[in-house]
Amino acid sequence: MKSSNNPSQRLALVGKGGAGKSALTALMTRSLVQRGENRILVIDADPTMGLSHVLGVRAEKTLEDIRRTIINVGGRGNRQERESLVQGLEYHLLEALVEAGGFALLAMGQPQQSGCFCPANTLLKGTIESLSSQFDLVLIDCEAGLEQISRKVIGDLDWLIIVTDPTRRGFQTALDIKKAAARFTRARDIGLIVNRVKEGGQGIDHLIGDTPLHILGYIPEDETITEWDMAGRPIFNLPDRALSVRAMETILKEII
Repeated sequence: MKSSNNPSQRLALVGKGGAGKSALTALMTRSLVQRGENRILVIDADPTMGLSHVLGVRAEKTLEDIRRTIINVGGRGNRQERESLVQGLEYHLLEALVEAGGFALLAMGQPQQSGCFCPANTLLKGTIESLSSQFDLVLIDCEAGLEQISRKVIGDLDWLIIVTDPTRRGFQTALDIKKAAARFTRARDIGLIVNRVKEGGQGIDHLIGDTPLHILGYIPEDETITEWDMAGRPIFNLPDRALSVRAMETILKEII
């Protein structure tokens, strides 16, 4: 484990819904593990919990489970029980970690009630701060949109990586995210990954030319991902020859 004097690197993937954040988080995790990076924490901060599927890991306990425990204990009014829970909170967080294939996964989970995700995001923010010092690298797959940016859930970052598909709407959303990130985060670097690019980059030249965003690279449209996804096979286990795997390895050379 890292000491608090040697903080971890933090990377967060954000973007509009359907851009492929979870798939790229899985590809990034795969490449980092293959590279031999030590002590990787992957956080599934999206309540839809799609990351677990593409990583091939199941989270039995989530942050939402811990949050409900806190609410239940607080509601019983037993002071000693509340104090015990607060003192043992980090233990509960560590208990929710799933160790698998060279990395640890922590899932936010799905709220059981409708309404604002504010309490869940508040716990997530504290969890990131609490656990980050114990890992060399923290990789966060955020929920779609601006919620976790505007609420400063992912405030302190080495890289904010915006994921877009090759559409005008996707590029516009990416620009909106960058503007919000400049206001609400302390990201030292912000970059864009364009996902599902057709062979030869057809149709995106004008989008690239118009964007002020720093483009980290392109992930090609990969039939292997489609085939594996349809078969229910984790993207984390894609073969080395897959186009998307090779593209991600190239992108990571610029980031880490």
